[in-house]
Amino acid sequence: MTTKRTVSGNRRELGAALRSFRTRAGYARIEDVNELIDVSAVTMGRIEKGEAPVDRAKLKVLAGAYDLTDDELHGLLELAKQTRTNKGTFPAFVSVKTRALLELETEATEILMVHIDLVPAHFQTEGYIRALFESTGERVSEGRMSELMNVRKGRQDSLVKENPPTVRAVIHEFALRLPVGGPEVMHDQLVYLAGLCDLPNVEIQIQPIEEGAYPGMGSSFLLIRLDDDPATDRVRVDSHGEAFFRDRTAATEPYRVAWERKRVAALSLPASKALILEAARTYASTRG
Repeated sequence: MTTKRTVSGNRRELGAALRSFRTRAGYARIEDVNELIDVSAVTMGRIEKGEAPVDRAKLKVLAGAYDLTDDELHGLLELAKQTRTNKGTFPAFVSVKTRALLELETEATEILMVHIDLVPAHFQTEGYIRALFESTGERVSEGRMSELMNVRKGRQDSLVKENPPTVRAVIHEFALRLPVGGPEVMHDQLVYLAGLCDLPNVEIQIQPIEEGAYPGMGSSFLLIRLDDDPATDRVRVDSHGEAFFRDRTAATEPYRVAWERKRVAALSLPASKALILEAARTYASTRG
C-alpha cells in the first residue's frame, strides 16, 4: 500500500509540473494541447492530475511544444522515472521538482514552515523581496525580478482565496532583527506580518532569541499536505543554499514531529504578534 501511494504522489507531481509548463507556454486550456500527443482532453486532464501515466515519447513532444530547456526536459524525464519507483529524495532536479511543488501548493490543505533568518516567501512584502534579490550579488534584470515577484505573489494569494489552506509558521526572532533592505523596509514588512496574524487560517509563532537553544536548530523546511491525507505530505528542506525533497511517509513524518517540537518551544500566537510589533517599532524609531 505504501509503495502505491508513493508512486501516485510522484505521478501527481509530474502532472503538476506539466500543468505549470503548459500555462507558462501560454496554453490556457487542456484542449489546446491534448491532440499534440494524440490523447483526449479527458486523458490529458487525468495526466495533469496524476491519475494517468504518460510515456517518454509524449513527454518529449510536450516539452517541445512548451519550449522547455534541455535542463527542464532532463529534469522532467527524471521526475517521470520516479513514478515507476518508490524513491523519495530528489536532490538533483530542483527546478522541475520545485515547479511541481509550487503547483501542488495551490491544492494544499495545510502548509507548515520553519524559517531561521528570513521572513517566509508567503509573507514577504515587495520591498523585502526586492531587497533580498538585490543583496545576492547577482545582477537580476527587471524582467526576471518581475517574474520572481509574480511567483511569490501567487503563493501569497493562496492565503486569502476561497477555502484557503491552513498555514502555520515558526520564524526565529533573528529574521525580525536582520535589517533586510534597511529600517523602512523592515518596518513595513513587520507591520504587514503582524497583520497576517489576524487571518483565521494563518498562525505565526516566533522562536525568541533570549531562549537560546531550541529543538532542531539550523533546520528550515516547508511541508505541504494535500487532501488532509498524511500520505500526500511533501517536504522541501533548505540546507547550505540547496534544496532537497522528501515525499515518502517514512521520510516526511520526522519533519511533522520536528514541527510539533518547534511549535511547542516557540512563543504563543499573541506573544508572537506582540514581539513582531515590538520589532517593528524598533525599526520605526531608527528611520531617517
